[in-house]
Amino acid sequence: MIIIIADDLTGAAETVGICLRHGVGAAMIMEIPGEERLQEYTKEGIAVLVIACDTRSGTLEEACRVNRLLGETLKQAGSMHIFKKIDSVLRGWVLPELNTLARLTGKSSLLIQPANPGAERCIRDGKYFIDGIELNKTAFGLDPEFPASSSDVMEILQERLPGKEPASVIKFSIPDACHPEDLRNSALQCGPDVLPAGSAAFWEAYLEEQIKRGLILTAGINYRPHTQRKKPPVPSMHHFLMICGSAHQHSLDYDEYLRKQGVTLMEMPPELSSEQEPDPAAPAAWANACVQAWKKEPRLALRIASKPINYENSAHKLKARFTDALQLILQQIKPAELFIEGGATAASLLNRLNWTTFKPVDELAPGVVRLQLMPEPSLFITLKPGSYFWPEFLFNS
Repeated sequence: MIIIIADDLTGAAETVGICLRHGVGAAMIMEIPGEERLQEYTKEGIAVLVIACDTRSGTLEEACRVNRLLGETLKQAGSMHIFKKIDSVLRGWVLPELNTLARLTGKSSLLIQPANPGAERCIRDGKYFIDGIELNKTAFGLDPEFPASSSDVMEILQERLPGKEPASVIKFSIPDACHPEDLRNSALQCGPDVLPAGSAAFWEAYLEEQIKRGLILTAGINYRPHTQRKKPPVPSMHHFLMICGSAHQHSLDYDEYLRKQGVTLMEMPPELSSEQEPDPAAPAAWANACVQAWKKEPRLALRIASKPINYENSAHKLKARFTDALQLILQQIKPAELFIEGGATAASLLNRLNWTTFKPVDELAPGVVRLQLMPEPSLFITLKPGSYFWPEFLFNS
C-alpha cells in the first residue's frame, strides 16, 4: 500500500481523484491511523491511503510535529512506501516537513517535483513559470499566507527553513519540468531510498510508473482503465450548500455565474471580516440569516469576502470566524450536497465537525473530487482548490 501524506485537504482529494481515474482503490482520512487500522485498509484492498494533514495552514512547529508523528507511526507499521503531496506552487512548509518525514522513515534523499506542465505550471532553469509568467509576478505573489517573493524554486524553499540553514536538510533535487515526459523522468528517479514529493500531476506520473512495475497489483488491486469504471450519478443541484473559502480570482469570478443560476449568495458581514474582534453573538446572527435564506431556497452559496482581505493574521482569523458560523449553520440544515473550495477552509470545517473518513465517489473534473462521508452515506462532499474551476456541467444536470 502506498501512503500519500498531503499538506492540504483539497490536494489530498485531488490525488484520490487521480486514483479513481486509473481504477485504483483508494481511501482518504483526516487523522493519523494506528498500525491496526493500516492493516485493515490493506485487507480491504486499498492500494493507496491518502492522509490529509492540513499542515500548510498551520505553524511551522505544528507541521513538523504532525510529520514526526506520522513518520514514527509509519515506521512502526512498516509502511515505508510514501509519497508527499505538496502545493504545486510550493506554498507551505515544504522542506521542513519533508526533512522531518525523510529522517524518520530512513530516506536518504528527496525528489521534489511541483510542476504541472499540463496546466502551464513549469520549472525552467530553476525558475517557476505559470503561463509563461514568473511565479512571483502572478497572483501567487500576493498569497495571504505564503506569498511568492521569487520565481527561483531553491530560494522559495529555503526561505521557509527554520533559521534558514539549508545545511541541515537532507539532500534534495528539483528537476526542471516543461513537458509531461519530464514528470515521468522524475518518477523514474525515485528509488526505495528516495522520498518523492510534488504536485498532483507528478503523483499521476508516479502512480503510472508503479502500475507499470506491478507494485499496485502486488497490493491486491486490479487496474481498471477509466473507461471501464461505472459512473455514479451527477450531484443534484437542487439541494446544496456551496462554501467559498478562497480569495483566488477564479473563485470570485464565479459569483456572477451563481447568481445567474438563481443561487442565493451570502457574504460574511463586515463585522466578521474586520481586523477588530467581533461581538461574540455575531457568528450566530449571520448563521441564522443564512439558515433563513436556505429555508426559502435550498440552493445557497456562502463566501468569506468578495475581495481579498489582508491584515495581520487575517487568513487565520477569517477562517476561524467563517468556521464558527458554518458549524452553526450545519447544525440546523441538512444539504444533500456540500461543495467546498479552498483546502484550509475545508479542513477547518470538517475537523470542527469531526468528519474525518471519506469514501471516494468520483472525479467530476481534474482536482474536483466528490466524496461520501463515512459512516453517513447520505451526505456527499465535493472539494476543489480555490485556483481550479467548477465543472460547467454542474448546473446543466
